[in-house]
Amino acid sequence: MYPPELIAILILLLVPVSAAVLLAVFKPDLVRNILAGITSVIIIGASVFLAWKALLAPVSLTLEHTEWIGMLLFIAEIGVALVILGLSIKYRKILPLLLSVVQLILILILELFGIAGPHAMTTFTVTGLSAVMVLIIGIIGTLICVYALGYMKDYHDHQIGVPVRKRYFFALMFLFLSAMFGLVLFNNLMWILCAWEVTTLCSFLLIGYSRTPEAVKNAFRAVWMNLIGGICFTLAIFFLLRINTPVNLLSVTDLLAFPNVSALTIPLAFIAVAGLTKAAQMPFSTWLTGAMVAPTPVSALLHSSTMVKAGVYLLVLFAPLFSQTWVGIFLALIGAFTFLATSALAISQSNAKKVLAYSTIANLGLITACAGIGTAEAIEAAILLIIFHAVAKALLFLCVGAVEHKIGSRDIEDMDGLLVRLPLLATMMVIGISGMYLAPFGMLISKWAALEAFLTAPLGCVFIAILAFGSAFTIFFWTKWLGKLFMRMNRPPAEKIALHISEKLSVIVMGVLVIVCCLGFPAIITGVIIPYLNGIRPYFYLGNKGFFYFDTLVMLGLMAFILLFLVIGAFLGSREGRTIAPYLGGRAVDSEGRFLGSLGVYKEAKTSNYYLEEYCGEKALLKPSWVISGVLIIVMLVLGFMGVMIWI
Repeated sequence: MYPPELIAILILLLVPVSAAVLLAVFKPDLVRNILAGITSVIIIGASVFLAWKALLAPVSLTLEHTEWIGMLLFIAEIGVALVILGLSIKYRKILPLLLSVVQLILILILELFGIAGPHAMTTFTVTGLSAVMVLIIGIIGTLICVYALGYMKDYHDHQIGVPVRKRYFFALMFLFLSAMFGLVLFNNLMWILCAWEVTTLCSFLLIGYSRTPEAVKNAFRAVWMNLIGGICFTLAIFFLLRINTPVNLLSVTDLLAFPNVSALTIPLAFIAVAGLTKAAQMPFSTWLTGAMVAPTPVSALLHSSTMVKAGVYLLVLFAPLFSQTWVGIFLALIGAFTFLATSALAISQSNAKKVLAYSTIANLGLITACAGIGTAEAIEAAILLIIFHAVAKALLFLCVGAVEHKIGSRDIEDMDGLLVRLPLLATMMVIGISGMYLAPFGMLISKWAALEAFLTAPLGCVFIAILAFGSAFTIFFWTKWLGKLFMRMNRPPAEKIALHISEKLSVIVMGVLVIVCCLGFPAIITGVIIPYLNGIRPYFYLGNKGFFYFDTLVMLGLMAFILLFLVIGAFLGSREGRTIAPYLGGRAVDSEGRFLGSLGVYKEAKTSNYYLEEYCGEKALLKPSWVISGVLIIVMLVLGFMGVMIWI
């Protein structure tokens, strides 16, 4: 009789793959909707059950005779490399071609000659961190897939020249979820590498879904950058195998417990680069901003619950090892610098998806900084950032995609008065933006925790200064957007098109999740994060640190009041817009709100945000940022090969 935890794990690994095969076969929309709906319910149920069991006690399961599983995953890795290789030849892309050949050779060498013999190890582990990731993938990831059922109908109505390949699209989406579950549940680094490569392939194919020249270009940029990460991951395994120890360092649990951290600096440096590429940190950020060309569900899946979270998950997983090395400090510097630079870049963007992209990279930079520092307080902040970013950013992406189809634009300047024109979507956007930056909501709580972690870190004053200035930039671009939603200019009403039921369900549930996470952060800390920290390394033990003090309860009450006031006030007050003529210093204004300009011509009164392109634009900041972050990565790798420690 198999334990229920193993059954739940097998469901999460196999059900999405099975659904992907069926979705690739059956064409009718009704069949697709039923399959996707049933699969989503099963995945969510299994995710919640497994996370609940892991939070009660960490899950550790060992299977016998797993060699055949390893062989299947090896074949899958070869298949991934060959697909990328074939497409690179077809589209004549030299760099992805060369990198895929290098990765293919490394995988063959590693599998055929790198492992002397099978080592017994735990097959699956589910800790507090992986339980958080399971919930993010299982709930948010499947909600995005459900949202896509309705969204893709409108997408092809608007994108007339794009061939309808929805079977292909949904098959890749669910395959993506399966690979992500494997990445966070496997305990074997070789198996994790396979899941890592499958996510690279899926993102590559999804970004290039429309097959337009721009989509193909951005898809290949994403794949060659992520191939660099895959190669670095493979090299990390090579160097781990070279360490002379009876401990099996391909086991994540054994690697985290390995006492001689100085022997790990080289593989840690390569793992850091792998995490940086997947998390789209500078100078690899352009693959994620380029991914905006894909349909919105792809953007949401890449930015919130899967692709980029794989990168920061890997870094946070090994954060206890980074904490004792200069590799970790430079990793933290790269993340902090990315947070500062991309927060500034977001100011110059009026495209809502581009703002969300740069905001995503910035928040991932802050998570990376916390992972590099690697103290218990920093890991606590990193996990909080992962949770709040996942729910709020997924909500915002889904709202922007739906708004784009309803008003025909994703430009923030076209979203003024949205609370009147599209009340439900605008209200959900208010919730998402509030969760991202307003006091005392979730993301701000996480940044406060990061600030406390930076106080005791090496070069702490540098990290604190970067956090302060970067947070000021985030306040600027989020406030501009929020102000546009509340502004009531004399705009024509939105076209009377109702949201598809799948879109409405996903958006509302995601909004509720944002509120629940923001209000329940003390329970997340005490019930999830602290037990995880107490168990990963002895010197991380924090005891039964409590957060339910009187001041915390007061904060929760204030949080609930402000959030309810904003949301209810926005929704109720948006049923009927009241147009007020603008005051223009005594200039004549007609009944439609236009003012009398020069030569007696009436002109429309408009308001527009500041974008500061001269100072914060991509032309001004991108290239210098690439150079600075590139230098930091080179120094990190050099220090890794030198094996330099801080204090042992």
